[in-house]
Amino acid sequence: MKKRVAVTILCVLFVLWGAMFSTDYFRCASLRAPLFVVPGITADDGGSGTYIGLGYTVEVKRHIDVEFGSCIDSVEMRVFHKVIAASIA
Repeated sequence: MKKRVAVTILCVLFVLWGAMFSTDYFRCASLRAPLFVVPGITADDGGSGTYIGLGYTVEVKRHIDVEFGSCIDSVEMRVFHKVIAASIA
């Protein structure tokens, strides 16, 4: 009984991680900022920097526009130091 509960909990955690990962993947592939990350190293230019997720990192480059505010120039998602999704404006 305890083993079944442990396996169920692990499966639920894996499904949640997969949902978070796929959400950030599709957002990065379509030039939008990821949701499930925390800031690592950031700059003072509107949010450029490296963001850290659970098992992946996201590099976001932004600039501040007078008319539109903070605009994303490029997004790059990496897993094990390999690029898996990238978008450039």
